[in-house]
Amino acid sequence: MQEVQVGNSRYIRDLNLTGIFRLIQKYGPISRKELAENTGYSAATITNHVKRLMDEGFVIETNKGSSTGGRRPVYLTVNPDQGYILAVDIEVNQIRILLFDLNLKIKEKLELAIGGRTAEEVLLVLVDQIKSFCQQNNIKADKIIGVGVVLPGLVDNKNGYLHFAPNLKWRDIDIKGFFEKKLGYKIVVENEAKAAVLGEKELVFPDVENMVYVSINEGIGCGIIFNGNLYRGASGNAGEFGHIIIDSNGPECHCGNYGCWETLASTKYISSRYFAETGRLLAYSDLSRQELDSDKIFQEIVKETARNIAIGLVNIINSLSPDVLVIGGNILTLEKYIMGDIEEVLAEKALSVLKQKVELACSKLGNKAALYGIARMVFDINIEEEIIGRIN
Repeated sequence: MQEVQVGNSRYIRDLNLTGIFRLIQKYGPISRKELAENTGYSAATITNHVKRLMDEGFVIETNKGSSTGGRRPVYLTVNPDQGYILAVDIEVNQIRILLFDLNLKIKEKLELAIGGRTAEEVLLVLVDQIKSFCQQNNIKADKIIGVGVVLPGLVDNKNGYLHFAPNLKWRDIDIKGFFEKKLGYKIVVENEAKAAVLGEKELVFPDVENMVYVSINEGIGCGIIFNGNLYRGASGNAGEFGHIIIDSNGPECHCGNYGCWETLASTKYISSRYFAETGRLLAYSDLSRQELDSDKIFQEIVKETARNIAIGLVNIINSLSPDVLVIGGNILTLEKYIMGDIEEVLAEKALSVLKQKVELACSKLGNKAALYGIARMVFDINIEEEIIGRIN
């Protein structure tokens, strides 16, 4: 019986310790007095836990502000170099890697072209690049808290398993198992749009309880925040609005249906339509070319695409009534062309009672939204074990 009580006592102590660390990470620089006031813990408890965190290098003291006549106040902040997170975004033609410190600030970045490679080739290249990336930045293996990987597709987040990523042409891959075996780090795998909505909520809309992030690239994915939390649904893959049907006579989709939203409202649709009309290939990198401003065919296709995007957004507004609806992804390269038409269709077709409650926004984090989101997920999942493991 006594052993159970000791175990419970240690569990509560560790829980308090990591809780204090999370507060310092989120609100620091912060004083010991402010920690006591915000947690209800005694000054002695705060002092004891802070000492343990400082002894292991997780927290450091810093000066903030000026003295008002007494001793200069001492504040606490997280030691950013006591741990690192690698965030990896696998897109159709490229990979983005960001290195985050313990304050979830970006330290370094790397981009890789992957066009034309198989899934196995991409993953093996990624393993080599991650190892080299860490060596170049003098990051030791025991400082890596974890690696987060985001992909556009159906992901089993609990097991780190990719069921299907049609635009990558990847199917049935144990992403987590592969990287754990090759790298030895803790791995978190997530759908790109779900990670992105977490990133937007964390850094841009922290007080919003209900929001939807629509990621428009070669396909369309959606991440949903419902009552402050990521909504996954029964299957874990809620948010596949890219496969709502907006034209039953439209193009065939890889899912087997016809006229899915993403077949008529993605960057892939723009490129394929432009090729059909002109015989010229149009890559994502071409979308920002200034000469396209005077290309009437391009402008007409983009206008049509914008209105198709809006039809899907109308369905989201009428179905979910979010506080905020964020548009993200590579489509924002065309922001100046599409937003006017999108807003016009929303005003015309969305139910007015619902539309007037929605804030429509373009992602402020751009192509880093999912990387910020997955970095936060890795931090939240692994930080307690990391701290307790090093201190105990």
